[in-house]
Amino acid sequence: MSEQPIVSSASVEDGSWMLKVRHGDGKAVAEVWSFGVKLSITTLTDAGVVTVEDPAAAPAVHRFGSTSEAYDATQCRDDIRDGDVLVVESERVVGFLDAAWPVAITEAHGEFHGLKIPAREHKDGRFAASADCAERIAAELDFPLAAKSARGA
Repeated sequence: MSEQPIVSSASVEDGSWMLKVRHGDGKAVAEVWSFGVKLSITTLTDAGVVTVEDPAAAPAVHRFGSTSEAYDATQCRDDIRDGDVLVVESERVVGFLDAAWPVAITEAHGEFHGLKIPAREHKDGRFAASADCAERIAAELDFPLAAKSARGA
């Protein structure tokens, strides 16, 4: 039987700030929220390892009608940045931008470059946050991944 997480929260009266804390599975996770926006996530493991994530630093998600349109947009639009996630539902493709090259994490890749290794391993894990986001979206859309990671197997 797995350990059930213990959840606690504290907030100010007007709801402008909230702290949510979860304990379980050998770690404590604290989330700081302001006006419904998650500002930070701090994790402390039983081994004493602390990590702090900035949700605002997460990759942006861009949706397109075709992989050709997406590829072209990555070459000339300033709002699409390295690591941003690219979604083309009509072609069952999800990927992310690696410098000037859109790479697909899904079996279908259209005009994107295909990956032969798990997305989290691409460029020694440099795009792990992008891969996580892209894999979540692909799973929600029921699009098969090109290569499965050991973590997801």
